[in-house]
Formats: sequence, C-alpha cells, structure tokens
Amino acid sequence: MPAPKRPSSIPGAEAPEKVVPTAEVRVVVEDEWPALKKVRLAALQDTPRAFWASYDEVVTWPDERWRLWAASGAAYIAWLGEKPSGLAAGIMHDDEHHLINMWLAPEARGHGLAEGLIQAVAGWARRDGASVLTLWVVDGNESGRRLYERLGFELTGETQPFPEGDPRTESKMALRLT
Repeated sequence: MPAPKRPSSIPGAEAPEKVVPTAEVRVVVEDEWPALKKVRLAALQDTPRAFWASYDEVVTWPDERWRLWAASGAAYIAWLGEKPSGLAAGIMHDDEHHLINMWLAPEARGHGLAEGLIQAVAGWARRDGASVLTLWVVDGNESGRRLYERLGFELTGETQPFPEGDPRTESKMALRLT
C-alpha cells in the first residue's frame, strides 16, 4: 500500500498565503481625531511610564481638544492595515521644534513604522523652516535612544527631571535638518 500523500502534495491543498497588512504613516486629518485619541490612549496604557501625561488625565480631554490636535497637521499615525498602531507628533516649544508622543504598538514594531513616524515629524519641522528637531528620551530607554541615534539624532548634553515624585531623568537629543 502506498504511503499517503502529504498535504502539501495534494493538488489544491496548498498552504494559504500569509496576508501581511499594509503598513504606512499618514498625517492625521481633523476627521480622524477618534483614531488619534484611540492610539494615544493605547500608548498611555501600554507604556505609562514613558510619558509625562497619564491615561487618567488624557482620557478626560474633550473631543474638541482631539479635533484641534488632529487638525494641526503635526500629528502622524502609523497604520497597520486599518488599525491605528503608532503615533508621533511635533510641537513648538521654547522656539524649538520637538518630536513628542513617539509610540508603536508591539504588533506594529519591525515594519519600519518608527522610522516613518520620525521622518514624518522631521518633514513637518523642515516645512515649518526648522533647522533642528529635538526630542527628550527617558534615560534608560536604550532601544529608543539607539533608534534616534541610528536616524541621526545626537545627545545635546541637556537633561531634565521627570515630573515631581518620579526620580527618572530625560536627555535631550537633536537632529540637524539642513
């Protein structure tokens, strides 16, 4: 009696192709404020110690605040398929262009989305006439620091404490845009 055929050799029984969702970074537009809210709150739940703001504080923001942020043209979402899976934004503070709120969902890592988010915010800063983009990275966040260094950010030597009651510090990094 012949050996049974292995499933891979049976016609029409090929293994299904693995569907890889599309991965892209897009600027947030005003009507996407619910996605912005969803991804920001997910970031605060996933890595609460990475940010100054807390979930309990941000979840109380009124919808109008989310709409205004979405309409600013300085917030970017990383999409994995149809799911908002990452975030980075730019702000002006003390006459500097800063990258803030950098985060990717665990399932979105490894698709080049972190680089895409950073490059999107750098593009926003360039269009606004900036020659430097800065950010603060939590001391001890070695994977974040390595990512920023790989993309050309350098430590400035400036540090700052976290909010009251948190003993951690942050280091400032800068990227020359010209």
